[in-house]
Amino acid sequence: MPTRSFARGATLAIAVFSLVGTLAACGSSTPASTSDSPSASQSGGVFPVTIKNAYGETRIEKKPERVVVLGWNDLAVASALGAPVVGAVRYFDPANPNLPYITQKYGEDVLGLDAANVNLEKVASYNPDLILAVTSNQLDQARYDKLSQIAPTVAYPKSLYGSTMAEETELIGKALGRTEEAAKLLADANAKIEATKQELPKLAGRTYLFGQARGTVLPLVVGKDNLSTKFMNSLGLKVPDAFANVQASDQLAPGTIGISYEEAARLDSADVLFMTFAGGQDLETFKTNPVTRELKVVKEGRYQATEISVAQLLQAPNAAGVGWLLDQLKPTLKTIGA
Repeated sequence: MPTRSFARGATLAIAVFSLVGTLAACGSSTPASTSDSPSASQSGGVFPVTIKNAYGETRIEKKPERVVVLGWNDLAVASALGAPVVGAVRYFDPANPNLPYITQKYGEDVLGLDAANVNLEKVASYNPDLILAVTSNQLDQARYDKLSQIAPTVAYPKSLYGSTMAEETELIGKALGRTEEAAKLLADANAKIEATKQELPKLAGRTYLFGQARGTVLPLVVGKDNLSTKFMNSLGLKVPDAFANVQASDQLAPGTIGISYEEAARLDSADVLFMTFAGGQDLETFKTNPVTRELKVVKEGRYQATEISVAQLLQAPNAAGVGWLLDQLKPTLKTIGA
């Protein structure tokens, strides 16, 4: 049966697959940077530095001392690098405005920005000397120009989530003057991936699917260039051939397809299944639908009803969150990998 693309959700919490799922998700080369009259910081950074991005060039004169971050991955990495964050976007969960996997917990005075509607006056009120917007979905040329009038603004090199986890970490580390810390953070993340592969050696060559139940459509992330696909590939997993060879839609969510509940038996082509849900009713429908409730992958315990917070990070993993993400996925991965 034909597949179909899925529609963008209306709210931030529900639209994890549309807000984070509009990933361009293609690996790109590390952004070019230049420096003149350089001075090295104690953490390996060199200033001044000029970093090219999708909207222009950003010149950072000295090591930042007041950083505002406008993307969740920006915040995770900056926090892990020990950056002096004075303003940041809060997480989508009102009860838990901090990212669930970061060690540094920020107060309401810092988490004063809405990721879905960044207020420029509020950004300016933090008096930043650097704005990180590498993973902000709020950018366009006009917004970038306005932010740059407040402080040097670092955007994504080519497109939102168009860089690999390594490139993203290196870029943020360079802007912060913390390149040595960035290299260590990335090495630690890769070590955790390798440790998981050693712990679960039977993952190699097995198949997975990662998707969401939303209304009558089950969107599935299957494109080979999606960041979630690359992450799962790094564990030795792959998308089933039946889905990997399907033409995915790039109109709303690159590398993503949608199937109906009538087609849901196809989910059994995966050795392990991760599904998240736009709302409680979607979870109930998935549990009670006559097709999905009889799936072997579900009945045999190789399925995880994945929390939105986990799905958000799996869609675009960052080096600071890899350990936490693996911890959330591992109970289900063990069913096929131990």
